[in-house]
Amino acid sequence: MFAARWKCQKCQLNTPSRDCAILWQVINRTLSVKSHASGLGGRLTAIHTQACLRTSSVNAVRFVSTESRDVSAVRHAKGGLARRLAVSIPPSTSSLFRLKYALLKNRLFFCRGIHHQSKHSAKKRHVTSEAWIVPEGHDTGIRVYNTQTREKSRLVLPHADLVRWYVCGPTVYDHAHIGHASCYVKFDIIRRVMQEFFNIDVVMVMGITDIDDKIINRSLELNVDSRHLSRKFEAEFWDDMAKVKVLPPTVLTRVTEHIPQIIRFIEKIVEADYAYPTASGSVYFDLTKYGRYGRLSPQQLDGEIRETHDTDKRHARDFALWKAAKPGEPWWASPWGSRRGRPGWHIECSTMASEIFGEKMDIHSGGVDLLFPHHENELAQSEAYHGCAQWVNYWLHSGHLYTKGSAEKMSKSLKNTTSVQQLLLLYSPSQFRTFCLLSHYRKNVEYSEESMDRAVSARRKLKSFLSIADAYIQGRVDGATISEADLMKLLMDTRGRFIAAVADDFDTPRAMEAIFELVAACNQALKHKSRLPVGGSARCPGAMAAVVAFIDRVLVALGIQFSHRMGVDESRSGLQLGRTMDSLTRFRSRVRRVALGAPLHTAPDASETELPHKEVQTLTRSQRAPLLAACDEIRDDLIYYGIQIKDRGNESFWEYSSDSTLQQDQSNWESIVPESEAKDATSDTGKEDS
Repeated sequence: MFAARWKCQKCQLNTPSRDCAILWQVINRTLSVKSHASGLGGRLTAIHTQACLRTSSVNAVRFVSTESRDVSAVRHAKGGLARRLAVSIPPSTSSLFRLKYALLKNRLFFCRGIHHQSKHSAKKRHVTSEAWIVPEGHDTGIRVYNTQTREKSRLVLPHADLVRWYVCGPTVYDHAHIGHASCYVKFDIIRRVMQEFFNIDVVMVMGITDIDDKIINRSLELNVDSRHLSRKFEAEFWDDMAKVKVLPPTVLTRVTEHIPQIIRFIEKIVEADYAYPTASGSVYFDLTKYGRYGRLSPQQLDGEIRETHDTDKRHARDFALWKAAKPGEPWWASPWGSRRGRPGWHIECSTMASEIFGEKMDIHSGGVDLLFPHHENELAQSEAYHGCAQWVNYWLHSGHLYTKGSAEKMSKSLKNTTSVQQLLLLYSPSQFRTFCLLSHYRKNVEYSEESMDRAVSARRKLKSFLSIADAYIQGRVDGATISEADLMKLLMDTRGRFIAAVADDFDTPRAMEAIFELVAACNQALKHKSRLPVGGSARCPGAMAAVVAFIDRVLVALGIQFSHRMGVDESRSGLQLGRTMDSLTRFRSRVRRVALGAPLHTAPDASETELPHKEVQTLTRSQRAPLLAACDEIRDDLIYYGIQIKDRGNESFWEYSSDSTLQQDQSNWESIVPESEAKDATSDTGKEDS
C-alpha cells in the first residue's frame, strides 16, 4: 500500500476518510516521465489532490511515490464535490509530470496501475476505480460492515427506503445442513430488522445453482437425472427454510432457466476482450486484462494457485465462464468450439443478478466461504460486462458454523454436517433462531450441545417472563410496589439501546442483551425483589403491558414466536382454542379452590367470598381428595396435547408447551414463584405441577 500517510491541510484529518474527498491521478506510462529515470526503481508516482468537505476548498497538489506498482485509490463524493475539483499544479512539479484524468459517465475514477488498452477493446474503454465509491442518496441510519472496505460504513440507498439485495442460494445436490440454515437465518434476521425497525422495503433475489460439477457427480453416483436430483433437493431446501421461519425471496432465479442470458452475458465480455474462447469450446476470463482483481480478498492472491485440469487456459489464474461439454454431462448449445457446453459456477450469479437489478445493486451477500473465489470472480466479470466502476455497493458475509472440536467449517464436501431435519428432531425452529441471534452474523460460531443449551435457556427465560407478566397484568399474581414512571423509563431506554444495537451492523447479541436486562428487572419486581425504585401505585399493569407488547413485537419481528401468545398471527381456530382453554382453566381453578378450602374469589370486594368458604369447611379431606385428583388428572392429560396448566397459589393459567421442555420450564417457573406460594401450588395428592 502507500508509503506515506496523508493529512488534510484544512481539517487535519488523516485520509482516506469519510470527511475528505480524495482524487488520485496516475502517471500515464505512454508519456515521458522523468521521475522514473531518476532512480525511483520503477515505482509509480501519483498526485494527491484533496478537497476538504468542511471548508469546501481545494488544497495544494502534492506528489508521492508508492511502494508497489498497484496504487490504491479512494474517492469520496459528497454533493458532487469531487466532480468539481480544480487541480492546481505547482511550478516545481509541472516540469516533472504530465497527468492523465479518467473521466467516465461524469464521474472521476482511478485507473489501477496503467490500464491495458488493446486494439480489440478500443470501442469501449473500461475505466475503473479500485476504491469504494460512497453511494449517494438516502441515509438509512444503519452502519454495515462492508467486506470490500473492511470497515463499517453508513448504509446509503439510491432509492429511499428500498434496498436491492442479491443473496447466493445453495447448490442443490444434497440435504441442506445447519451451516446453510445458520447463514440464511442470519440474513433473514437482517432483512427483518431493515423491514420492521427501519421501514425499508427489501427486494431480495436468490439464485439457485441447479447445474454444477457437484450436481452432475452426485447424479452419476446415484444414477438419476441431474434435473430430478436438483429439483428434489431444492424442494427439500425450501421446506427446511420454511421450518426455520426464513422468509421466501422476493424473486427466485435458477441457472437452468437463464442459459440464453448467460450466453449473451459471456459474449459481451468476450467482445470487450476480457475473456477468450478456446478450441474445445470453453470460455475463460482473462485476469491479465482486468487490473483490479483481489479487492474483496487481497490476502488470497498471495496463496498458491489451485491445481487445474484445464490445459487450454492462457494463464493459471484465469477462471471458466463456460465449460465445454464432457461425455455424459448435460449440455446446452453454444457459439463456441464444440458448440456444446454449460455455464461456469461464477457467471451464474452475475447474470441472474444483472437480469433483475441491471448494473447496480445495493447489497450482495453470502457465506464467508464464497468470498474467494466466487464473489471475487463475480465482481470481476460483472464490472467487465457492465463497464462500471462499482457493481455492488455493500458486500455482506456471514461467518462459518463449526462443530465442537472441529477446526473446519461445516460442509457437505467435508462430510461433517448435521442436516436441518436432524436439528429439528432435537430443537425447535425458535430455539435455533435464538441461537443465531445470540451470535453476530459475521462471527464464526460453534454448534454444540452447550451452545444450543444457552439458546434454549434464553428462550425459556423470555417465555416464562411473558407468562408471569400476563398473569400479573390480568391480576392473577401480585408483585412489588413499582413506580410506573420508572418502569416506562426503563422501557424507553431499552428501546433506544435495542435500535442502536441493530443499527450498528445488526449487532443482535447486544440488542438481545438489552432485552434480557429489561426482563431481569421486571422478573425481580415480580419476585418482590425489585431492581426498580419502589413508589407510585401499588400495581402498574399498564406499564407492564407496554413491556410485554414491546418484547412481543421484537420477537415476532425477528421470527421468534411463542404459541401461547394470543393475538399474534393467530388463526381463527387458534383463537377459539385459546378462549376454550381460558374457560376450562377458570373452571378448574374454582374446583381446585373448593378442594383446597380457599375462597372462590380473590377480589377484596367480592360479595360471595365468604359463603363458599364456609361451605367448604364441611367437606372432609377424603371428600376433597377426589376433586384435587381430578384437577391433577386434567392437567396431566393436557400435557400430551402440548398444553400446560400452571398453578400459582390459588390461581392457574395455561400455555402451549412441548413435552420435552416441561420439566425445565417448571424449574424456571419455580425460581420466580416465592417458596411459600410454590408449596401452596403443590396438590394434596402429592404430585408436583409439571
